[in-house]
Amino acid sequence: MNSKTLDHLLIAITVLLDICFIATAIVVAYWVRFESGWTPEVLSLHKGGSPPLDDYFRLIPLMAIIWLMTLKALKLYRPESNATFSAFWTLCKAAGISLIATLAALFFIYHHDVYSRWVMLLATGFSLVGLFLGRWVLYRFRQSIHAQGMGVNRLAIVGNYDVRVEKFINVLNTKADSGYEVVGIIGETAASSQQPVVNKGEIGVTNPSHNLLPESQLQSLGKSQDILELVRKHRLDTLFIVSPTVPNDTILQILHACEGIPVQINVLPELSEFIRDSRNTITFFEDIPVLQLRETPMQGGRGIAKRLIDIVLSASALIALSPLMLTIAIAIRLTSPGKAIFRQERVGRGGTRFKIYKFRSMQVDAEEKVGHVWAKSDDPRQTRLGKFLRRWSLDELPQFFNVLKGDMSLVGPRPEMSGLIDTFRESIPHYLARQRVKSGMTGWAQVNGLRGNTSLEERISYDRYYIENWSLALDIKIILKTLWAIKKGI
Repeated sequence: MNSKTLDHLLIAITVLLDICFIATAIVVAYWVRFESGWTPEVLSLHKGGSPPLDDYFRLIPLMAIIWLMTLKALKLYRPESNATFSAFWTLCKAAGISLIATLAALFFIYHHDVYSRWVMLLATGFSLVGLFLGRWVLYRFRQSIHAQGMGVNRLAIVGNYDVRVEKFINVLNTKADSGYEVVGIIGETAASSQQPVVNKGEIGVTNPSHNLLPESQLQSLGKSQDILELVRKHRLDTLFIVSPTVPNDTILQILHACEGIPVQINVLPELSEFIRDSRNTITFFEDIPVLQLRETPMQGGRGIAKRLIDIVLSASALIALSPLMLTIAIAIRLTSPGKAIFRQERVGRGGTRFKIYKFRSMQVDAEEKVGHVWAKSDDPRQTRLGKFLRRWSLDELPQFFNVLKGDMSLVGPRPEMSGLIDTFRESIPHYLARQRVKSGMTGWAQVNGLRGNTSLEERISYDRYYIENWSLALDIKIILKTLWAIKKGI
């Protein structure tokens, strides 16, 4: 059994198991709701007794179709999808979408019948558990099959060995469920290439004593002009062509030679260090392919939604907190000379400079005396009231005005003092990446304990993660974690 046959078989089994779990979940949910006696009678919508089970049997095709379409759309029927936490989280999203879609379909299709929402909710939960367990069992089964050498995808590298090939082979060696076996390397001058050492018994060693390169256990299969013969001789399923070590003319010759055989052909591009994940898309201008290495974050509908959330929440916060903010302003004026509001130039999105607002927590002219430096927790420049305000992050409240104006967002990398930008951009790699989005009142780095005078390199790493993985759900998570941190006085 080859790898493609195994993948197709496991996908078919997964679909059948999903249908069985969904059907079983509906029946079990019906029993729990109406027959078990575990739910209080006050929840019943049927005053004349339990509805007939046959009514709920009619839901099985509807729920199954909705679930299968959702799972397909979320790419949960791909061979590489497995029983990881990430896959479970995606299944949770599929469950939510399927529940909403099912309730909507019931409203339009069976609007004359009354179905228990508790049955729908329980059936969704039971389906979620069943689908995940089924995938976990098949995942373990696939691992055991691969461990016996069955269903393995036999691949060869075409071209010269370089750092990309080394990294690629290392990934396959460390990923137990990859299902790949590196058979060897094909090149114009394979015998003179520098190949990696692959230990006996690891991926890529089929016959360590046969036709080995002088300083390597990676098998030299031959030259690319004999590609068709080599694919058939070594029963290769996949070719990985290393670009640009293989000329375009040679790639075209390989594609032409392999037209009549079922072999998958991939390219390890020269730009692989810039391509991070599936978000690097390819678009076409007429017949010219263009690879997108980076997109402008927070644009389109989701960007508009983020801005609307900023406006609504900042305006609501200013209204709700206005008595507290007025009290703090009066207290500052009474306990120390100077203005209650401190304004400082900061740098935001695209290098735009703006004035950030904060309740003054330092002595007057503190910045003029020492210049642009970060404040410390035991900073002697702090006033007694300022120390209290900083502990509970109350000095940040005026920044809701910055959010309302559009200078900042509720969530994003913290804005830096303008006087420090030139220093950091030269000494910290990727420092300016944080200026691709609006600055925020709180951010991913801050809720992970990186506030104030902490490692700047680590903060930049967290800021880049936020930018590259941004979503409205991540924003909500950061806001909730911020509120929890404030509650603890961190």
